[in-house]
Amino acid sequence: MTKGQRTRAPERGRRSDLARVLRRSVAVSLSAAALAGCATLAQPGPGGRLTGKLIVQWVGVNQFAYLPDPKDPLTFVTTDNRVIIPQPMYTDGGSIPPILQPIPGFSPWGYGPAYIVHDWLFEQHRCGYPGADQISFDDSARILGEVIDTLMRAGMVPQNPQARGLIEAGVRTPFARRLWNAPPTETNCQTPAVARLRRAAPEGPTVVQIDFSRPRRFR
Repeated sequence: MTKGQRTRAPERGRRSDLARVLRRSVAVSLSAAALAGCATLAQPGPGGRLTGKLIVQWVGVNQFAYLPDPKDPLTFVTTDNRVIIPQPMYTDGGSIPPILQPIPGFSPWGYGPAYIVHDWLFEQHRCGYPGADQISFDDSARILGEVIDTLMRAGMVPQNPQARGLIEAGVRTPFARRLWNAPPTETNCQTPAVARLRRAAPEGPTVVQIDFSRPRRFR
């Protein structure tokens, strides 16, 4: 996909994207009240189809670059047959508040594919990339839940309908909607410097690559 924006050097990628961090951390915190039964949570559904590899590289504290595999990119087909293929971007996974992370289901990377898909939908919308007009704010929250449903249905993560419902509720809050509609900041809409991030030089810094490929037992 041609996005027509300039390349950002890794050092710029180390800056936290405040909007992305707040989007989930505050939203999930607000939805935590549902633990006391204060909200009606979306129920797990059949899920869609999830294929491909999820590869991220560490570029700084709580900052990663998602790098699609050229031969087998992460791809999600929704229950209404929309095909979503995230493109290169900076991400922090799921920005779950530290106080919630010990709770099963609230790890920042526990539902890694779902967070990457959702981050891409936000990036696509705020930057006006092709296809942005096909996905609404409500669609983005529903699709996040569908990816988690898919992971649970395939047995790649434990069944946890409460966590799934809380996470979707968190990204549906008015706060999240305001961020969806906000104009991009100077740190949005920048493509990771993929070539530099992947460069292997003996004298260079250590490159940490985390591969979230579908485990062989689920293929």
